[in-house]
Amino acid sequence: MIARNPSIVLLLSYIFVVVHALVGHHVSPLCRERKRSTSIPTIRAPIISLKSSSSDDNAGKIQFEPFVVMDDILKGNATAASLAVTELMNVRGTEQMEEYLTEMMPPEKSSIPLWARLPLTKFSRRARQLRLRKVLEISTPIVDGNDDDKNEFQDDDESKSRRARRSLFILIRDMATANDENGTIDISKMLVIARKGAKDENVSFEDMLQRTPDLETPTYEVLKTSSKGFEVRRYEQFSVCSVTMKDLKSPGSSDEESVAKLSNPQLSGATSFGALAGYLFGKNEEGKEMKMTTPVLTVGEEDSRTMSFVLPSSYWDENDLSAAPTPLRNSAVKVTSVPGGERAVLAFGGFGRKADVSFRKRKLYDLLNSDEEWEAIKDAPITLAQYNDPFTPPWKRRNEVSVAVVKKLK
Repeated sequence: MIARNPSIVLLLSYIFVVVHALVGHHVSPLCRERKRSTSIPTIRAPIISLKSSSSDDNAGKIQFEPFVVMDDILKGNATAASLAVTELMNVRGTEQMEEYLTEMMPPEKSSIPLWARLPLTKFSRRARQLRLRKVLEISTPIVDGNDDDKNEFQDDDESKSRRARRSLFILIRDMATANDENGTIDISKMLVIARKGAKDENVSFEDMLQRTPDLETPTYEVLKTSSKGFEVRRYEQFSVCSVTMKDLKSPGSSDEESVAKLSNPQLSGATSFGALAGYLFGKNEEGKEMKMTTPVLTVGEEDSRTMSFVLPSSYWDENDLSAAPTPLRNSAVKVTSVPGGERAVLAFGGFGRKADVSFRKRKLYDLLNSDEEWEAIKDAPITLAQYNDPFTPPWKRRNEVSVAVVKKLK
């Protein structure tokens, strides 16, 4: 009877697949290999694993098991995520960190069985891995074909894997603090958040303000909020420390150590970031450290590109600027004042890659050309502002392009 009814056969097959997924018969080769490889009993807590050791020196020590911890993180265990971040930070910059992250990475989508896409299997480990892979596809930076920093953003397989591992670390860090009305964010909820945040065409300026870190930032007044998606602001004067790429490339620069240690790989112009961070964190003649501010400002292209950090407000007045720490001798860092004025601003999310920025620049000009009240000042450069630290996922980032404007003559 059953054999004659295709619907019943299909239903039973579906139930079998679901049960097969949920009861754990899909244990990965990695897990099976672990079970075969040791006769030492392992007690697995939801977060960490305690293993006995034959060595007296290591007896009773807690051992970090990335594969086990990662699945707890995907289930929404924020404590597991916090402990993973701590462990990863303890080995940051070493091969051990890369090995941990490699073990925590999900399989490629082509290696995940098709049944993991079925709705009723969403609580299976394979389905969680599939959702993690989708989140990483959204959050991992891609290389622009015309990127100025080709040496920093290669597109070979190892570079792609390295960027994916970095994005995984950022995601784990975010899941350690993420919560909703129910208290936890699992990978399914995170995928929904990531997809929504990636579609930033309809993100309001109010939403963008929620993405802004609690750091000092230039003061401005909003003069106009256009229904077309841009703002006109009147900025007050502020001060910056700046680096131009062609100056940074000069031989014998005193910025080399800072560039090597403090470069931000999520930003185009990572070497400039390192030099400026060094100045702000005490690599200056007075050895004075200053508080971090936001945003990071970038103007220009290629060797003429200038990156700037906003100085603390105690140096914003012309009379106070002379009190700012002196850049090291032979440093490319320059300290200057930025006059206030009116600027049209267009906000967007993501990492602020060159292709995205170019698109937003064209869009801002188009919006101003059709605006009845404001127009861009002729030949005024476009400024890119990036507000977030390198550990912020792209769907939570605030970026802006802006240009100086004047009112149109009636």
